[in-house]
Amino acid sequence: MCDIYFYIILGLAVGYIGGYAGIGGGPFLVSFLVLVCGFSQLQSQGNILTMMLGPMSLLGVISLYDYVKQQWLNITVGVISYCLFSYFGAVFAFLIGEQDVKLLFSLILIVIALIQLVPIFRTKTFSAIKYRDSVSWPWILILGALTGTIGGLFGIGAGVLMVPVLIGIFKLKKEFARALSLAILVPPVSYGAYIKYNMEISIDWTIVLILFFSYFIANYFGAKAGTKASDKRFKIVYSIVLIGIAAVYLF
Repeated sequence: MCDIYFYIILGLAVGYIGGYAGIGGGPFLVSFLVLVCGFSQLQSQGNILTMMLGPMSLLGVISLYDYVKQQWLNITVGVISYCLFSYFGAVFAFLIGEQDVKLLFSLILIVIALIQLVPIFRTKTFSAIKYRDSVSWPWILILGALTGTIGGLFGIGAGVLMVPVLIGIFKLKKEFARALSLAILVPPVSYGAYIKYNMEISIDWTIVLILFFSYFIANYFGAKAGTKASDKRFKIVYSIVLIGIAAVYLF
């Protein structure tokens, strides 16, 4: 286990990154608890999913409210589908076991990074791609179910998969994608997964609360900084970090 100050610094750092990238920060939190603090993969995931019961991205949502208020239907659909399917993802995590979850965790990070990077190097006219302001709600229903299942399986939030899919596949503008993802994370969308993890492992509430409040504070400033970042730099930095974490897991 790590010192209490490490958890504070970790929460602040990941909260900033989460706001910057429009993600919940789950991959970073889970991996650091496993690789640095000695938690098992499933213990780490259970604690981070419990942390996500609180409105961890609220300040980031406030900073992006102009983009949030245009997407209430999609946010509602995403919250409901994510919450329901997160339970089934958690059930599957305990069925396949610790080692297989760790392997799949590293692979999903690589996949997410590639989703970000491929459009950049596939075309020389990246900046000329036309992005849209909205996505139809049936697609959000499907995406919410997919990310909810993956979130419950790996202890991560919607944004780590939702943001790159919304930007890379649906061509949603970066600000709208980040706002949608952060808004979906405000309600306790991981509650379905939490039910299963709480039945199987012991939740460390002290660590959960420390990470939550430090993350909560830093998230606002990260969201502000992310708005000023270029699309290309945003994708490259995000992808490099994810690949780095995956490499540590694999090797």
